[in-house]
Amino acid sequence: MRNHRSLRRRIAVVLALPGVLVALLVPAAPAAGVQERSAADVVLADFEPGDSQEGVSLAADVDRAVPSTDFAARGSGSLRFDIAGSAATGNTVFPRVWLEDGTALQRADWRTFGYLRVGVLNASSEPTTMYVVVRDLAGKFHQTGLSAAPYGYRVFQIATAAIAAQGVDLTRLQHIQISAARSPNPRRLYVDDVVGTDTLVDEAAEQARTATQVVASMGLSGRLDAAVEALGQVESRISPRQLPPEQALRGTAAAIRAQLDDYRGRIPGLGGDIGAARGILAGLETVRWRIPRLGSFVDARRARPQSPVGLGFAASMSLVYPRDLPCQCGWGDGRLQLARGEYESTQLVALPYGTGLSGAQVKVTGIAGPRGPGSGLTVTADPVASLNLAPPVAPRPGTPTPYRPSLYQGWTPDPILADRATVDVAGDDLQAFWIRVHAAPGAAAGDYEVTIELTARDTAPQRARVRVTVWDVVIADRPVLQTAIGNDPKAYAEPYGITDPEGVRKVNEAKWRFLADYKLQPDNIYRSIYDGRPPTVAELREIDSKYGGLRRFNIWYFDPRLFDRARPETWDAQADALFDTIQPYVEDYRAAGLADRAYLYCCDESRAEYFGLIKAVLTRFKQRFPDIEVMSTIIDDQMGTGSGLSRLVDYWVRDVPWHSAEIIADRRAAGDESWWYLHAGNQNPYPNLFVGYEPGQLRSLLGPMSYQAGVDGFLYYRVDRWYGHPVLTDGPLSNWDPRTWNDVAGDGSLFYPGRNGPLPSIRIENFRDGMEDHNLLAALRQAVDHAPGGTDPQLIAKAERLLTAHDVVTSQKSYVRDPATYQAWRGDLGRVLERLT
Repeated sequence: MRNHRSLRRRIAVVLALPGVLVALLVPAAPAAGVQERSAADVVLADFEPGDSQEGVSLAADVDRAVPSTDFAARGSGSLRFDIAGSAATGNTVFPRVWLEDGTALQRADWRTFGYLRVGVLNASSEPTTMYVVVRDLAGKFHQTGLSAAPYGYRVFQIATAAIAAQGVDLTRLQHIQISAARSPNPRRLYVDDVVGTDTLVDEAAEQARTATQVVASMGLSGRLDAAVEALGQVESRISPRQLPPEQALRGTAAAIRAQLDDYRGRIPGLGGDIGAARGILAGLETVRWRIPRLGSFVDARRARPQSPVGLGFAASMSLVYPRDLPCQCGWGDGRLQLARGEYESTQLVALPYGTGLSGAQVKVTGIAGPRGPGSGLTVTADPVASLNLAPPVAPRPGTPTPYRPSLYQGWTPDPILADRATVDVAGDDLQAFWIRVHAAPGAAAGDYEVTIELTARDTAPQRARVRVTVWDVVIADRPVLQTAIGNDPKAYAEPYGITDPEGVRKVNEAKWRFLADYKLQPDNIYRSIYDGRPPTVAELREIDSKYGGLRRFNIWYFDPRLFDRARPETWDAQADALFDTIQPYVEDYRAAGLADRAYLYCCDESRAEYFGLIKAVLTRFKQRFPDIEVMSTIIDDQMGTGSGLSRLVDYWVRDVPWHSAEIIADRRAAGDESWWYLHAGNQNPYPNLFVGYEPGQLRSLLGPMSYQAGVDGFLYYRVDRWYGHPVLTDGPLSNWDPRTWNDVAGDGSLFYPGRNGPLPSIRIENFRDGMEDHNLLAALRQAVDHAPGGTDPQLIAKAERLLTAHDVVTSQKSYVRDPATYQAWRGDLGRVLERLT
């Protein structure tokens, strides 16, 4: 932009007189529908065509800021700010564009006007909060935020007195910042009309004045054309036969086309009707997913043209949504690879052509292996249920893929109905059945063929095959990656109406067995809250003999928030009272030879203001119990190296976004461990356990991501947080409320209370798969380290490359989302390990 401009835009008219050129400055006429500013306005930036981009800079190189004529609040240009999606880039830097004072911004004396005005259009299909920040050269700043609907234009009108009141020096400004949070999806903002003024405008009038341009920026005609073309491609694959499935497919296509035709007639007359335009935009977004969903049915029909119901296979790392969305399916045989001692799963997907299925069931009818039937392979098939993530469930945007949008608030699969055989499927709902394969440690290596059969009332049985390869490799049943969890025995028993202590203990035995099966050692980091006493030696022996083996166990929880920080003279007595509680139990552990596995859990997510108290109490603890270790989730990214706590915490646990290879290596050299954990604040692109996130995230996290990061364990605060929930008895579309922590679906809950005990979830299945992948990596590391001399160096080099896991994970926020890519890496891992052993 020009650095020296008058208060109102002018154009030069040059007149030729005899011997003289006379330039007259004449006010420029405003464009049609564009309102002129007040004569007293100071134009700081208006991004007209030809203006320089000097002084416009970005915080993240994945974002872009360019001049544009696609929208203008005034004049004919604006600054288009394109914010890259976190899912595509892995970038979580808060996106912001800076307009430097004196270059991108016209130099002006801000003390001479009363308000800063900035117009910003959220030209995206998601709502967002947009921010304007004014910062001076000393770093003082003032921030204002405004929420914006999809394609919502907002006018910031910020009093310069309010800016100055925050300590900002109006005579020494650095820049104005425009920003919005990064989403998994790309976002676009248009910035215009950056003005110093004494006049407040009517924002509603400004929105009405710019409405036609806002509607135009939606690009509805282009979106419509793309949908019509995509629909035509799907329709062309429908067979011309007049059988009921083909008629149903053509009927769905005709309904979509009628909807598109309606939009075609309405779009030209929208003008500035933003409400109607948003309605069409939302409709086109729905159609964008209906078309590939129809394509899934067409592909299923083409693959089995004589079958009354379509069948496909979906990976265990993906979700099969019953409604609205396409299936990430393959249409041939299912395929699995696993080591001996492992579990692996796939999903058989039924696609009824509008007629539903009554009493649908999948049975395993045959297993043919290298030694004949069975050969050590066990296969089960259970229907998958879905929960409704519609409001008031809090939205947690996931990773957009070709098979799902970032935010889907409908029926979402997770519970696996292992306590029943049949389900009724409505209309053209997709129905998944979880096919779980386990190879016993003594199973024969080689190729297997598993035959499964879908049956339903009034429907001929439909057969499908799963081809299974068992590697000649045995992995340890005991996980290499350690776990620590919180659980509430009374909460688990609540849905069953059991409250007496002995009944609670008995019903929880099923939970302990279940958790052990899924590689989670039964433990409780919050014993002081949920158990009321430390575990007895007999209980620990039971874990060791019945529930997967005893690795480490928590004695008690020390919470510094229960101490008075202002009265350090009381700390010793309060700490001694806590220590007196656990002393007799510690003596029992010592006598039983278990003290070396015990730890004190401490200081849940405590911040720096507690460090002095924590140091005092833990120092006293170590003096009294030198043989008992300490685990903590203290929030300190340096893991105590600067706070004096490093040597007092033996297992330091930080959240997954944090990672320092150097600190982890230093702690390991000192004999200390480094763990990580998840909490509700960890959001995409970081993994988490929320219902609706891709379940494959958990597999990546517990497997290659944790192995690559070098962490020693994983902690999660709860696995059974379902207060006020009943037993899950319905399905496949279940009314069970998915909200388990506030309005968040799945937080603190990894499985479900079923009629006969715990019901698995797709998430916990992927949790176990990740733990087993971690064991597979550890086994390959050991095989490489013990490979005999003369081993093929190319094989060793390939193994070393696979052990980096860089094919599937490059950081905690950048990892493969495609199950096929992940399985290809894992297949290489198994085959190389097989050759080395």
